[in-house]
Amino acid sequence: MTRIAVAAIASAVSAGCLTSSTPERTDWNVECSGTALRVAVKPKFGIARLSLVEMRAPYAVREIAVMRANGSTAFDECNTYAASPVQLMKGVAFDSLSKSGLFPAVVGAGSSVDHDVDVEVAVTRLALDCREEGARNAVAAVSVRLVQSHGIVAYAEGYGSADASKPDYSAAFSAAATAAFSDALNRL
Repeated sequence: MTRIAVAAIASAVSAGCLTSSTPERTDWNVECSGTALRVAVKPKFGIARLSLVEMRAPYAVREIAVMRANGSTAFDECNTYAASPVQLMKGVAFDSLSKSGLFPAVVGAGSSVDHDVDVEVAVTRLALDCREEGARNAVAAVSVRLVQSHGIVAYAEGYGSADASKPDYSAAFSAAATAAFSDALNRL
């Protein structure tokens, strides 16, 4: 009887059933990809200051949000962003604005440079979309407001999606975020 119990425990341990090891966490970056769209040949607006980038709930956490087929959202503790998502998206926003051609120059919120318009960005979605069986896509949605003298002079929303079936979430989320900004800026 003791031999049977020892054999059962040994097989359970060797199968990994009683181990407490957890999968390793991986941190992923999000940056402006090389596919950022130049939407204007010459500037349409003056010098822009990126004054605000905000993340809507529940996407502001470091864990990657996963949209499930049943309508729920889960958070992947093994796949996280390399920094807070709002900080990463500030970089994507700044680079996308700079590359768009809509502005002669873009400066950050802390700049003392005279500027013509303030840019306010809301990231309304940044998630891994697994709602469709067999599909996994990084998705991003943004809204961009151009503000002058406390009034909105232009507003646009944009959406981007990229295949995330390969294990490089940095490339997928970067492509989706860049596409969302390009889509929005093309509508201004």
